[in-house]
Amino acid sequence: MPEAQNLRVVIQLSDDQVGVQKAVIGQIANLRDALNEIKIELVIHSRGIGIVLKDSKWQHHLRKIVEDRVAILVCRNTMDAHNFSPADLLDFVKVIPSAVAHLVVRQSEGWSYLKAGF
Repeated sequence: MPEAQNLRVVIQLSDDQVGVQKAVIGQIANLRDALNEIKIELVIHSRGIGIVLKDSKWQHHLRKIVEDRVAILVCRNTMDAHNFSPADLLDFVKVIPSAVAHLVVRQSEGWSYLKAGF
């Protein structure tokens, strides 16, 4: 098994179901517990965008995972489609041009890929 510091995973969240959002937060925590040095990116688009809006019920959980070195990336295309601006988002997320393009690039770079869900 490769050393944890060499492991990288990109996780796609495009779902607005509470159970799926809760599950991805738990999965990230489990990954970090098992592989402390793994590099993790959570890429959010489509219906998943609600998890990173300022009124998100998950904001405290998300802040904790960001403090635990997880990057949370949000799709600009999704923001534009729903008329959201960066001011509508939690202040610790990063906007990327295209979530699906980012996922393709990461996979071409050898990152593991997970789709959030049950």
